[in-house]
Amino acid sequence: MWHVTNFSPVYNPGCSGVGYLPDNKLYTYGGDVGSAPRGMGDGRNKIMAFDPAANKLVPVGTLQKNRWYPTPLTLPSGKVLIVGGSDACLVGPTWDFAELWDPAAPGKATTQVTMPDNFVKFMGLNWLLAGVLFGGTGDILWFVEKGGAITDGSFKHIVDLPPFPPTITYCTMFPNTSSISALSAGPPSYDLSFVIFGGVDCKGDVTTKAATTSLRLDITKCGASYCFGKGWEVEDMLGVPRVMGDSTLLPNGKVLLHGGAQFGGANANAGWSTKANFQSLMYDPYKPAGQRYSKMDFAPIARVYHSANCLDPSGKVLVAGCENCGQYQQLAPGMSLSPDAPLEMRLEWAVPAEIGMGVARPVITAAPKAITKGTAFKVSYTYPGGGVITRVSLAAPCAATHSINMGQRVIFLEILASAPAASTTGGGTLTLAAPPASLLGQALAGPLLLFLVADGAPQGPTYSEGAWMTLN
Repeated sequence: MWHVTNFSPVYNPGCSGVGYLPDNKLYTYGGDVGSAPRGMGDGRNKIMAFDPAANKLVPVGTLQKNRWYPTPLTLPSGKVLIVGGSDACLVGPTWDFAELWDPAAPGKATTQVTMPDNFVKFMGLNWLLAGVLFGGTGDILWFVEKGGAITDGSFKHIVDLPPFPPTITYCTMFPNTSSISALSAGPPSYDLSFVIFGGVDCKGDVTTKAATTSLRLDITKCGASYCFGKGWEVEDMLGVPRVMGDSTLLPNGKVLLHGGAQFGGANANAGWSTKANFQSLMYDPYKPAGQRYSKMDFAPIARVYHSANCLDPSGKVLVAGCENCGQYQQLAPGMSLSPDAPLEMRLEWAVPAEIGMGVARPVITAAPKAITKGTAFKVSYTYPGGGVITRVSLAAPCAATHSINMGQRVIFLEILASAPAASTTGGGTLTLAAPPASLLGQALAGPLLLFLVADGAPQGPTYSEGAWMTLN
């Protein structure tokens, strides 16, 4: 049930980095300048935790530098690496170090972290919202704009990322904002792949057409280093231009790409972007290159700057927000201007065809409330579709902002044994292996959603509604 209430933070969390920690709390890192009309103080150097009972953000720590648009990453140690951000909106300086914060000692000063040279090389002024992802080893992938590196958990350099292909000349970071998503991972290797969706010319303006391509990088462990297969794989997004879209990783491993604009770049108010994107896409990472994109239904509501998408426990994708969705977005015929334009207060569900109306989905009937890494557990289910459960995934809770879900992760589990349902109304049981004890430490702990996936469904890999559980 939805509970709607006013939210009046003491310090401005606007444009902060966001993420969940294993304590099941949402944290914000950095923010924006103070706002006297709204009664908010300067939040740029604040670390805050959301208290749902009191409906407020509680300051718990302090950054050494003001950080507008930073990216947080929870490390296996449980500490949080905070990368990027500048002193203020579109104003330098940016900082020559990242910060490491310890939630176990929240009031203690953060530690300065030296960033990889090949990451710093591509920073520029607008390196804000640096893409920071990591694989099953706990090593850290640093990406910004057009390049980066991989370091170990102690921030020691391992290898640089390969350069973009020479045909890719556009930029990917704010205000030329792409959406970056890690792909799903699973046993035995938990290799990391990620995709950069769209972007726009580095010196473009409101009339500049956004990129119609994505870039995918598959990363595998090679001894003490990493290999990058074919390097950056350029894929055509069916000719659909997109800047500042949102990408949502689904429980079946596909990615829903929604919203954004077709021209211009990211920022609030008129004069930055135009022609809101009405064509959502589905990306299937398991298909061959050239066959991975498919079109979804027409999207009737503009979702541009300050909109966001989140995976819901229902398996649908909740779509919300927009700050610059006025007439200047040149809405396509059939799109609906917000009654609160340029703000957009309406909510939508994006429903993948695999769980659409009339689709028989698996139903979880019993699952533990908590599981422990390195152990086995059982899940009971029914499946009116009459098929076989082929995969089981754990999805991290959503905390998305500014075209990136900073902690987005889907991990597939090993199925140790399966006792399928004897009929479409009977019950089945799965014996599953929880993630290995060594996998990602505290970075993969706390609240997660469990989903059952059936790959043999006529509409494609359908999946159940999610069941919350705590991973210890």
